Amino acid sequence: MSYLGYPRLNFAGTIQTDVATANNAAPYFDNNLFEPRFQWRMNLPDVNGLWNPRGPGTVRLADVSVTSVCFPDGRQVTSGREDPVVGGRLVDDDLRTNGKMVDLDPSNQMVPEIYGWRPRLLDKDGRELLRGDFLPSAVEDLWPRATLPSGRPDMAGTYQSVLSGLEWAETVGSPFLQALRARSEKGLLSVKLTMDAVEDGVEHWPDNITFGRVVGSIGPYYAGEPKRFLAGRRLRKAGAKSPLNHAPCRVDEASGTVFVDLANSIRATKRGGPLEDVGTLRLAVLDADGTPKPLAPLTGMDSGFYERSAGIATARLDRERLRLIADRRLAVVDDAKDPGVLLAENGEGTWVHADGFVFRLYPESSEATGSTTLYATRFGKPAAGLRLFLNAGKPPQPVSVAAEAVTDAKGRAKVGFTGTDPGNPRKVMDGATAQISYGPLHRPGEPDGTLSVRVFDAYRAPAKPTWMRDVRPIFQQYANLFPVMRDVLDLGNYRHVVRHRTYIRRTLLAPRDSPNHMPVTRDLSPGKRDMIVSWLDAGPEPLILDITTPDELRDVLQQAMLVELATIPPYLTALLSIKPDRNVKIGKLIRAVVLEEMQHMAQVCNVLNAVGGKPQIGRPGLVPTYPGKLPASVLPDLEVRLRKLSLEHVKDVFMAIEQPQHPMVDGKPFKGHVVDPKSVRTDRHGKVLAADGAAMAKLEGWFTKAEYEPQTIGWLYNRIARAIIRFDDGGKLFSGDPARQVCWPDAPKTLYKVTDKESALLGIYQIIEQGEGSPHDLNDDGLGDPGELGHYYMFKEIVEGRQLKRKADGSWGYEGPEIPFDPDGVYPMVDDPDTYRLPAGSAGRRDSLRCDTSYTNLLKGLHRVFDGHPAELDNTVGLMFQVQVEARKLLDMPSAEGARTVLGPAFQSPGVDLGQ
Repeated sequence: MSYLGYPRLNFAGTIQTDVATANNAAPYFDNNLFEPRFQWRMNLPDVNGLWNPRGPGTVRLADVSVTSVCFPDGRQVTSGREDPVVGGRLVDDDLRTNGKMVDLDPSNQMVPEIYGWRPRLLDKDGRELLRGDFLPSAVEDLWPRATLPSGRPDMAGTYQSVLSGLEWAETVGSPFLQALRARSEKGLLSVKLTMDAVEDGVEHWPDNITFGRVVGSIGPYYAGEPKRFLAGRRLRKAGAKSPLNHAPCRVDEASGTVFVDLANSIRATKRGGPLEDVGTLRLAVLDADGTPKPLAPLTGMDSGFYERSAGIATARLDRERLRLIADRRLAVVDDAKDPGVLLAENGEGTWVHADGFVFRLYPESSEATGSTTLYATRFGKPAAGLRLFLNAGKPPQPVSVAAEAVTDAKGRAKVGFTGTDPGNPRKVMDGATAQISYGPLHRPGEPDGTLSVRVFDAYRAPAKPTWMRDVRPIFQQYANLFPVMRDVLDLGNYRHVVRHRTYIRRTLLAPRDSPNHMPVTRDLSPGKRDMIVSWLDAGPEPLILDITTPDELRDVLQQAMLVELATIPPYLTALLSIKPDRNVKIGKLIRAVVLEEMQHMAQVCNVLNAVGGKPQIGRPGLVPTYPGKLPASVLPDLEVRLRKLSLEHVKDVFMAIEQPQHPMVDGKPFKGHVVDPKSVRTDRHGKVLAADGAAMAKLEGWFTKAEYEPQTIGWLYNRIARAIIRFDDGGKLFSGDPARQVCWPDAPKTLYKVTDKESALLGIYQIIEQGEGSPHDLNDDGLGDPGELGHYYMFKEIVEGRQLKRKADGSWGYEGPEIPFDPDGVYPMVDDPDTYRLPAGSAGRRDSLRCDTSYTNLLKGLHRVFDGHPAELDNTVGLMFQVQVEARKLLDMPSAEGARTVLGPAFQSPGVDLGQ
C-alpha cells in the first residue's frame, strides 16, 4: 500500500538542504590548482565556490507541520481537536547530528541521497509520539517546476523510503496513529517527500539561502513492497506540451479509490509560490487507439490541496469501472481540452523500477559487487515473466552486468553487477561513474530507469603510509572542498589531525548510513579509508615523511622548491610597500634576503634536475597562495601573509619562517659551521672544481647524524640530504642532463651546478646555513662577520633596530649602527591583497589582474629556464622587474572609494577557468 493510500499522514513546511557546493566543480579537486576564492560564495561573474561553499552537507526540517490525516475509511481530519497529531510537527532527532544530503559524484549530481536522517513526530502540544530512521534514498523525477526571473529552472524532486527502528511513545493518544501502527508491517512506515523552491542565491542573497519547501506523506508499509518507490501504475507525461510531470498512481480495489500523487506534477507560479491552476482534471481510461474515456473527477484539488493533502488527489470508481481499468491504460485528462490527455500509462501499461538505484563499488574486494531488485508491473499488478534489458553502455566501462533478466512470478528480478578497476581516469578524483539503463526488452530504446554507479579505483596501500605522500593529499582535498570543517580542525594540518585522531578514526569507520560518517560525501574508497586508519593507528606520532625511492626524493625536492617560492612574495610585498627613499637600510636587508631566496629556489631546481627530475614552476602545478600555509607540511601552524612592512609582521612571520634550528648531534645541540667555504673551489659558473675530502666526509656525516625537530624547514632539507646519500650508487642517482643546470655567472659560489653527491650536499647545506634551518648561534666561534648571518638574524636586526656588532667580550649583540623604522615611510597597503575581492570590471581588478598575469608569466619563464633553457634567465629577470613596476602602480590606488588604504600585489596565478 505504501504511502499512497489510507491511512495517511500529510505534512508541509520548510526544509533546509545546507549542501556544500565547492565540491560540485570537478577542477576544484586538484590540490595543485585550488585557490582560496573557491571557498567563497559565488559573486557573478565570479563563480568562486558556487552558491554555498561553506555548507556542512546537512538536511534539516526547519518548520514542518502535520496538515491533515486520512483515516482508513478515507475520512480526512484537518483539526487538532479531532486528532492531536494534526497541527503537530515533524522535527529532527534531538539526540544526534542532522542527516546529510550527498551527491554520488561531481559528474553525476542528479541523484543526491539523504543519509543518516532520523525525523521525529510531535503532537500539537509538543509531545513526542514517534521517531524512526530514514533508509538512505536518492532523489527521483527531477524536473523544472518553475521558471526564475532570469530564465533559469527551479527544480523539484521526490524522495521515497521507509522509516525503520521505530520508537513509539508509551501512550499514543492519536486514534490516527493507533490505526497507522496497527496496519504497518515489518516495523516500518512508508514516507514520501516532495521538495522544491530551494533558494540557491544565484540571483540574489536572501536570508533564506538553502531553505526550500517540502510536502509529504507517511503511511503504512506492507511486507513484499519495495521500500523506495511505489510499485503501482505510472502515469507519464503525455507529450511535450503537457503541463504535468509524471505521477505515481495506485488503485485500491477494496475501497474503489484511485490515488494519484500530483505533488511533483503541477508547475508553480514562481519559486515557492502557489501551484498553477490546471483546471478540472479527470481520471480516464484509454481505448486501444488512445481515445480517452473519462471515468471520474480527481477530487480534493482546491487551492490548498498541495499543503493539506501533500498533492494527492483521488477518484472513486464503481465495480464496473474498476473492471474496465484492470487491463486498460489509465490517463489523466483535462475537461477543457475535449478532453486532452495530460498523463497516461505507456502502451502496455507497464512500469519497471529499481528498489535502490545508487551504488558505490570498490573493485577487488567484497564491495566489488552490487545488486538491486527490479519490480515490474502491468496495469499496477506484478508482471511475471517479463524479459528486461540491462545496458551499461559501450565498453570500456567500469561496471559489468548481464544483458538480460526475467521477472519471477511476483514481477521481480534480482540484478547483480560488478565493478572493475577504472584505472584512475580522472587523476584528481577517485574512480569513475557509470550508468546501467533498464526496461522491457521489447523496448530497448525506451529505458524505464537507470542505476547510477560509482566505481572507485583499486588502491594498494603502502606498507608504511606517510602523512606527506599518502594521507595529506586526501585530507587536503577535503579541507579545500569543505571549508566549514576548518571551524573544527584543519584536515591539511598534521598536528590538527593527530590531535583529533580518535574522533577522525571513529568517523571514518562509522557505518556509511550514519550521519557521523566521514567524509560526508561518502566518496572515500574503502582502500584509502583503511590506509588512513592504519596510519592513525601506527603510534602517537604517525610517520610524516619517509623517502624510500628516488621518485619520492624527486617529489619531495619539488615540495622544497615550492617552500622557497612561497617565501618570496611575502618578503617582496613588504619590500615593495616601502616608499621610495624611505627605510633604506631595512629595504637593503629585505632585498638581500629576497635574492638569496631566489638563489635557494634555483639551487633546489638544480638538485632536482641533477637527480633526473623536472621542476614544475607555475600552473598546472601548485602555486602558493596567501594567506596560507607553507608547502611540504613545514611549519604547519604558521600562516604566511602578504602585508606591508611592519616590525610585527617581520617578527611574527618572517622570523618564524627563518627560525634557526639547532639539531641534535651525538646527543647535544649543534651550533655553528660544518664546512669552511675555503674548502670548496668553484669556477665562475658554480661548477665545483675541487672539494676537500675530509670536509665532504664531515658534511655527509653531519647530515646523517643531525636530528631536526620534525616539520621544520631544516628537517625537510636534512631528510632530502639523507635520501641523496642513501640512493647515490656510484653516481647513478645523478642521471640528469648537465645542460639543464642554471648558473649565475655574475655571482660565483652563490649557486652550485649539481653533478654529483658532493655538489648536491653543498647546495643543500648552503640553503640551510643561509636561511631556514640555519644552525648558527650568535656566539658561534666561527660566525665571522654579520655578512655571514642567516636570514633570521637579518630580520631580527630590523626588529631590534640595530645592526649586529661584536662586543668587547667577543660575543655578538644588537648594539651596532641604528636601523630605524619609519612607519610613515610605508604605503598603507591592505592586508592580503586579493584580486578577486575587487569588484569585477573595476580599475583595481583590471590592474591587479595585470600584475597577476605578469607574475604568472614570470613563473612560466622560470619553469622554462629550469626545463632545459637556462640561457633564458635574463628574460625572467625582466619579468621580475615588470611585476615590481605593476605592483608599485597598485600601491598608488585606493583600495576602495574614499579608503585610506591602498591596493597591493596579490601574487595570484589562476589555474581554473569556470567562466569568470
